[in-house]
Amino acid sequence: MLQALGVSTEAESLYVRIARQEDVAVASLQEGVAGDLETLLGELQELGLIIESAPGRVRALPLAEAAKGIRERRVAEIDAAVRAAEAMSLHMWETQAPSTGIEVLIGREAANAAITDLCARSQIEIAAFDRPPYVNVHEPSPAYLQAHSPEYQALSRGVSVRGVYHPGFDRDRLAELTVFLRAGEQAKLGDVPMKLILIDRKAAILPAPRSYAPEPEVKATVVRHPVVVEALLSLFEAVWERSVAIRPTDTGELQQDPRRDALVSLLMSGATDSAIAGQFGVTERSVRRWIADLMDELDVRTRLQLGAALTKSQAFRQDNRQLL
Repeated sequence: MLQALGVSTEAESLYVRIARQEDVAVASLQEGVAGDLETLLGELQELGLIIESAPGRVRALPLAEAAKGIRERRVAEIDAAVRAAEAMSLHMWETQAPSTGIEVLIGREAANAAITDLCARSQIEIAAFDRPPYVNVHEPSPAYLQAHSPEYQALSRGVSVRGVYHPGFDRDRLAELTVFLRAGEQAKLGDVPMKLILIDRKAAILPAPRSYAPEPEVKATVVRHPVVVEALLSLFEAVWERSVAIRPTDTGELQQDPRRDALVSLLMSGATDSAIAGQFGVTERSVRRWIADLMDELDVRTRLQLGAALTKSQAFRQDNRQLL
C-alpha cells in the first residue's frame, strides 16, 4: 500500500508492526523481519515514517503527516530536476545555435537588446503580433518612442511596419497605437496567437517555450533559420488577411477604440457572437459586454434596434462620403 511513497514491501511490514505500539524496542523487532533490520529501519527513518524516541527505541509517526513530508521533499526534488533539465536544454541550444539558426536568450535585458539590435538593422519591413501581457509601462508620446522604441525608430527611417493587435489591449496601448498610426504603421485587429516580431523576412523574435520552474526567467527565441522564418511569415500573413483593418483619420488619429469599428463591421456582416469571439480570440461574454456598451452608446434596447441603428449610421456615412 505504501509503495507509492517509495516504501518497500519489507519496510512497510516493519512500519505496521511499529505503528501498532506507542513505543518499541529495536531489539524486539529482530524476530520475523524479512531482510536486514538496520537497513529497513534506515529506510523508514529516511522517509520520515519513524523516529528514534530514545536510545534503542523507535516510534512511528502518523502516516498522513509522514506522507505530507514525503510529498514536500519529492516536489523539491522535482523542482531541482526541472531546473537542471532546463539548464542542460539551454546549453544544448547554445551549442546548436550556430548550425540550427535558433538562439535562446535568458533575461529581459538580453531579449530587449536583441529586439533593439535587429530592428536597428532593419531596412525593409517589421511585422509584429502584439498581445498582452504588457511589461513595459511608458509614456505613449512621439518623443519617448523616438528615443526608446526600435520599431518607432524604424518607422522614422522609412521602414514599413505592420502590426496585428489582439483586442485585449488597455488604454495606454491604445494611445501608443495612435502614435504609431500617425507615424505610418499599418495596423489590424485580430486573434493574435502569440507575441512575434519578424524583421526583413530574415529573422524573428518570439517567446521561448514555457518554463516549468516555480519562478521562470524571461526567455526569448531568436530565429534565423530560413525555413522556420518562412513558416512564421506565412503564419503572420494568414492572421493579417483575416484580421480587421484599423483605419485612422487623415491626421493619423483614431476617432474611437478600433475594437468598436471591428465589432460594427462584423455585426453588419451578420456574424454571431460566437464567430465574433473566435475572430477576436476572446470569450462570448466579452463580446456580449461590448455589444451592450454599443447599445448604450446608440441608445437602443434590443438587438433588432441595434441592427436598424447601425444600418442607418452606415447609410449616413456613405451619403456623406458621396457629398465630399
